[in-house]
Amino acid sequence: MRKVRCILQVVCLLGIGILLGSHRAEAGDEGAKLRVSASPESVRAAELAIGSEETISRMLKNGVRVRITAVPVTDTYILIRRGSDMQSLPVDRYGVVYDYEAEEKVILQEHDRQLLAQRVRELRKTYYGKLLSWDEAKAYVPKMSSFSLTDLETGLTFQVQRRAGSSHADVQPLTRQDTEIMKRIYNGKWSWKRKAILVRADGEVLAASMHGKPHGGDGIPDNDFPGHFCVHFLGSTTHKTQSVDPEHQLMVFKASGKLPEYVGAMNPDKIVATFFKTFNLKELQAARMLFEDPYNDKLTRLIAHVERIASEQKKELAANASEDELIADLSQNVRMLAVDKKVLKLKLGLILVRESPAEPWKIGSIAAIDDKGKDVLTEDK
Repeated sequence: MRKVRCILQVVCLLGIGILLGSHRAEAGDEGAKLRVSASPESVRAAELAIGSEETISRMLKNGVRVRITAVPVTDTYILIRRGSDMQSLPVDRYGVVYDYEAEEKVILQEHDRQLLAQRVRELRKTYYGKLLSWDEAKAYVPKMSSFSLTDLETGLTFQVQRRAGSSHADVQPLTRQDTEIMKRIYNGKWSWKRKAILVRADGEVLAASMHGKPHGGDGIPDNDFPGHFCVHFLGSTTHKTQSVDPEHQLMVFKASGKLPEYVGAMNPDKIVATFFKTFNLKELQAARMLFEDPYNDKLTRLIAHVERIASEQKKELAANASEDELIADLSQNVRMLAVDKKVLKLKLGLILVRESPAEPWKIGSIAAIDDKGKDVLTEDK
């Protein structure tokens, strides 16, 4: 639990109770704040000033504290200054606050909890995009229309034009300057990596996904972009196979702020497949979301020492769980590309658990067994 302090970076603080307001915080404002960001590393964030530090401290003091074994993944924090220190308290969408230093959750008095949950909903609504299906979204981005794309993590924004595409939008940067901004989002190197974006068109902000690889037909002269790139929405498909791209859909749900609901409805097979995808995309906030203990030591070591994981199975193995079961055991042979570029052939074992058939599946434990039977994710002592 103590390691969580190093992983959950100081992102925000909050004050609530009877003074909790709905105005935006300005730079230099005193008092507690509510802050939302897609991940601890995100540059782009939204903040809300919600009251005095004294009010928030009183609100937390009046709550009931319960011991916990793990802090859940969240995009929302309460930031409150205490003396010279800034304390960061995770808060979930239900208005439950987490104190990772004390290893406790704080169940607020019902009025305070409801008010905090309401403020969380209000702030998240300003940060994320609206989740619309492709059939609905394409009316906002008709062919030859121009609109802006904003990278959810960095906040970098550029203008594009939809030139083609029937199953998703094929777009191009409008100008050379727009191409430069897009390339900055991809750290100066074109890539097929999917990214969560916000589409601002016709007065709406829509949740979407893009990749960063020029391909196919061109059409806008002098924009330094040799082709087009793809923008996907909920349920949109690729043109070649007419199939939904799972990685694009993950990023669409991320851009809408509804990733917890999306992964919460997955069966064990999809949980494991999604773990591979999020890990390889380096969407570590989403990868941690799949675990019962998001900041466990083994996952932390895996993130630190492995770049990619590839299954050697041609088909995904079906996890051994019926509708009523609470535990599913899945093992398969994988290849792991280590950060030192060594390729490790291992058997990856994942135990998935849930508290009841109505609760979401989570990865309860992970192991990577070598040919000598050793779990390489276990720290040597």
